[in-house]
Amino acid sequence: MLKKILHTTSLKANIIANFTGNGIIALTSLLFIPVYLKYIGAEGYGLIGIFASLQVVLSLLDSGLSTILNKELARMSAIPGTAQRMRNMVKTLGSMYWLAAIAAGLIALALSPLLAKYWVNPKELSPQTVTYAFMLLSISVTFQFVNGFYSGGMLGLQRQVMLNTQKIIFTLLKSFGAWIILATVSRSVIVFFSWNLLITALQAMVARYTVWLYLPEKLTKDIFDKQEIKEVWRFAAGMMGISLTAIFLTQVDKIILSKILSLEAFGYYTIACTLGLMIFQVSAPITQSYFPKFSAANGLNHLEELRKIYHQGCQMISVIVVPVTATLIFFSKNLIFIWTNNIMVTENTWIITAVYAYGSGLNAYMSLPYLLTLSHNWTKMGLYQNLVFLLLFIPVTIFLAIQYGAVGGALAWAGINTLYFFVTPNLIHRKLLKGEVSTWYWNDTLKPLIAGVAVVGLSKYFFTHGSTHLYNLAYIAVTALLSLLVTMLFATRISNIFVPLIRKLF
Repeated sequence: MLKKILHTTSLKANIIANFTGNGIIALTSLLFIPVYLKYIGAEGYGLIGIFASLQVVLSLLDSGLSTILNKELARMSAIPGTAQRMRNMVKTLGSMYWLAAIAAGLIALALSPLLAKYWVNPKELSPQTVTYAFMLLSISVTFQFVNGFYSGGMLGLQRQVMLNTQKIIFTLLKSFGAWIILATVSRSVIVFFSWNLLITALQAMVARYTVWLYLPEKLTKDIFDKQEIKEVWRFAAGMMGISLTAIFLTQVDKIILSKILSLEAFGYYTIACTLGLMIFQVSAPITQSYFPKFSAANGLNHLEELRKIYHQGCQMISVIVVPVTATLIFFSKNLIFIWTNNIMVTENTWIITAVYAYGSGLNAYMSLPYLLTLSHNWTKMGLYQNLVFLLLFIPVTIFLAIQYGAVGGALAWAGINTLYFFVTPNLIHRKLLKGEVSTWYWNDTLKPLIAGVAVVGLSKYFFTHGSTHLYNLAYIAVTALLSLLVTMLFATRISNIFVPLIRKLF
């Protein structure tokens, strides 16, 4: 029974697995941030934030290969007689990806002393300690990239139950192991990052083995096939352009603020961003499950099936994203204090978290329209859009960051995503799924959005602080649950599935 569950490829099972995996990972992250703050301090956590930004910049070397692997394996899985091509695709792109990952790691290693000396502003950590921490993280970059590539392969093969099982195991191993080591061996950030490197490398190797395990049996010898590169190079070039511009769009605030703010203040900003980005943890299970379906339906030219699953997926995004986003916006201060029990952390993060969550919520809404363009190999849309937004975003971010500090960075993020939400869907639906933009805005997005936000807003208006964290947390949890149920009622394609099931239960 367990073996059957682990190897299933059904859409429902994949969605449940993705929610379970992302939920446990998000919860683990939230639970362990206070632990890390206790043992390695705000400066240590600030190092994680700075290096996370550098890692995203270096991901340009990915060139979209993991997305290509995801899309192509999903497409070829639906077409008979492509078994050997699938294996050759993994071997070819995998070889290129290993080279890119090693190059990224070497670049990060070379930059480590420079970052430690000229970029960060530590007060307690020595420059030597910061340099060694960055060097360990640099090596981790190689294995993180490799893990991302083979995870894309498992997504394309729709083996998401197995993928999430592995993610949960390694996340728990990394977090609890770090806790035990910090508590019993040493509080050194070097020890912390060494453990992180070990688990990251092990996870990458297991992911690689699993992808090859699930590929069809070989018919002939697996080869590095240049023809496969010719088939996907245009898409890869487009993805490189999108990656480059997206990197600046998502990281420019952190790059600017890491220089303007002290390392401690930037650590607080990193915590706020981590909370705001939790929205992507709850939307990712939907995008991960539906993108392979888009690619398969488009590859078979099943337009009506594509239209159906597209609107269903977009409404699922609403049902999941609205309650989480609205709760983070209205109750950020309460949640952060319950979470950390630290007034200083709360005061330095709650406004940033609320503003950043607003921008992230709008961005999450756009994930499936964006993936629709990729399933059609239409990368020009994402590239040109990012270029235009980038020309606006950089000066706005600089101005607001100088004027308002950390809050300014969050305001810039919120502003650019508001523009994204109201402009891009019209352009996408003008070419793909013509005539569907009004359905997307009203039925898939605004109707459930208004209903869900109204519930959370009213709940916040009548909220009074209880004497215990447990009471306050329970009130907020019930609010989020009510918002989810109301949002579901206004998302008709989802309510038609779940409401009958709820009625049977009660």
